[in-house]
Amino acid sequence: MEIQYMFLHFPTINKAQIYLITALTLLYPKLSMGQSLQDGIYTEEQASRGAEEYASRCASCHSADLRGNSNSPSLIGLSFMFIWEGRSLGELFTKMSTEMPTDQPGSLSQQSYAAILAFILQSNEFPSGSTELASNADRLEPIPISSQ
Repeated sequence: MEIQYMFLHFPTINKAQIYLITALTLLYPKLSMGQSLQDGIYTEEQASRGAEEYASRCASCHSADLRGNSNSPSLIGLSFMFIWEGRSLGELFTKMSTEMPTDQPGSLSQQSYAAILAFILQSNEFPSGSTELASNADRLEPIPISSQ
């Protein structure tokens, strides 16, 4: 009885392809890993605009210090992370932009909702960066809400 061996065929990769893959991985790490809240995905200026919008449109329910009350959830700290950790930033943006403020849901511009979200991220001590937070739920969907 003769035993036949089957060999897997792997395509050959030349040095130029290896260099290209290495260069892309080093230059564009976000291609290999998704964005995170630790990447500085909003600007200080955007968060500042969001603080003004929050004060005029959100603080009456969620309180000036973002801690909420018996009817409105906290938007800061462990209480916020308990509700939102593991969910996506896009999901939070969608909830905000379709259900808030409760007396006039969806009444703010998409840029205003993004600015308020930037303020919430800043208040939760996520780092700022040089690019404004997107004002589109689809672009925010891949970003997980995580404390790490």
